[in-house]
Amino acid sequence: MLQSSKIVSTTCPYCGVGCALQLHIDADDFIYKVTSPFEAVVNHGNLCVKGRYGYDFIYHNDRITTPMIRKVEQHPGARTQAFSTSTAAAWAAKAAAARATELINVLNFMGFSLSGF
Repeated sequence: MLQSSKIVSTTCPYCGVGCALQLHIDADDFIYKVTSPFEAVVNHGNLCVKGRYGYDFIYHNDRITTPMIRKVEQHPGARTQAFSTSTAAAWAAKAAAARATELINVLNFMGFSLSGF
């Protein structure tokens, strides 16, 4: 029987329920078993079929392993480009700040005050 060199706690990627997973990883960094702790609040140690056995995508050759950004308007066939993690994080922060500014402008236009009074 395989012995875990480490157990990593994470959340199931398949749906929005948020089931707790424990990935059992061997010395070669290969996930060979997935379990769930019985004290998990959401799933109480139970997992669906996808949660228990659906982790083969991690080792698929076509898996995207770098951040991808679509720099042009989204349409069928639009291409994404690979970027470094730091570049993608900076781009996401800039986009989030722009959306926050837009929201503040809308709320101010509607007469809401963000001062707390």
